[in-house]
Amino acid sequence: MNGCSEKSTNEKQQVVAPTKPSPQVIGPKAVTEPESAAQEQDRNSNIVNPVNKRNGNYATDSNTLDQFIKKIQPQNKQLQKIIKEDLDHDGKPEYVLAFGLEKEEIYNIFVVREDEGYHIIDKLEDPVIVVHLNTDVKIMKLDKTDQKFIIVYSTSEVDEAEGFSIFTLDHNRISNLNYNYPEATGQGIRKLEDINKDGVFEDVSYYRFQDTQQHTIMTYQKFDRTGPERAEVLYGNKNKKFVYPTVPKDIIQNYLEDHYLMNRFLIHLPEMAEFTALSASPKNHFEDIIDFSAMDYTGLDLNIKEIANEANQRTFLVRSNSSEEKKDKGLLFTLEKQSGKWKIMSIEMNDKLQKV
Repeated sequence: MNGCSEKSTNEKQQVVAPTKPSPQVIGPKAVTEPESAAQEQDRNSNIVNPVNKRNGNYATDSNTLDQFIKKIQPQNKQLQKIIKEDLDHDGKPEYVLAFGLEKEEIYNIFVVREDEGYHIIDKLEDPVIVVHLNTDVKIMKLDKTDQKFIIVYSTSEVDEAEGFSIFTLDHNRISNLNYNYPEATGQGIRKLEDINKDGVFEDVSYYRFQDTQQHTIMTYQKFDRTGPERAEVLYGNKNKKFVYPTVPKDIIQNYLEDHYLMNRFLIHLPEMAEFTALSASPKNHFEDIIDFSAMDYTGLDLNIKEIANEANQRTFLVRSNSSEEKKDKGLLFTLEKQSGKWKIMSIEMNDKLQKV
């Protein structure tokens, strides 16, 4: 394996050419980490001690497993993990052999069958395109059937990224069923989790934002990407829930951040309605004026300038700091204090002063 999602958010639509090969699956040297009670049914079976690590050439058959491993071991790679399991329920064991430079840095994964000697069924081809490290490999059950899946876990060398790939053995062929890795941004967490505790794992994506409420948008779908996709809104602030801002500028910032998140993930954020006393929702696209591109990285970069202050009413000119071509445009937010809270009363275009 070599290498490092979303509707309009699907990161697989944007990929970056790798600058160097990515590692393959890895795992502690023939030792698996302790597993939680919830994962006991999915644990790897029969971890086998690795044989002496030597370089060798590829081979298709050998009388003993030790001899076979020595023959197929890639040059300059060491055996990091062996998993023995009857993947296809035919009564004959298969072996998943993971080779790499060191722990949590795997480059080559082979599936081998024991049948009057040993031979390679197939090699796992890494579906992740950007540079990454494959850090572990496991065999798991992901639903209530007896089917067993090969799971490869991946991380990033630099950015905070985490993902996985799912492989199946079917009629002597290894196929990639699904993979999820933050290829477009290089940041984000993608996990296999049984969100509903119903015995079926989900493909879960966590999108964390550096915004006013420290939102995390969690989207999830069945592990094989069938069935509906659902989304939930989580809060990373100390209260773990929505907190109404007390400063007018923070309300404007929060409102525009929520606008971006609602359009990107097609979700409903009830908090957004709390900020306004508008008779109708704004009709213009804020994207024509505000640059939202930094939301995935450092957060929304706004220049909010107070231009009027009368009694309980204030007006602000809002522009993007990072968008030179839009510097002649802006939004005029008028806020009024009602029952101790600042509310957005109107949003206007600053060039034509037309209500949006």
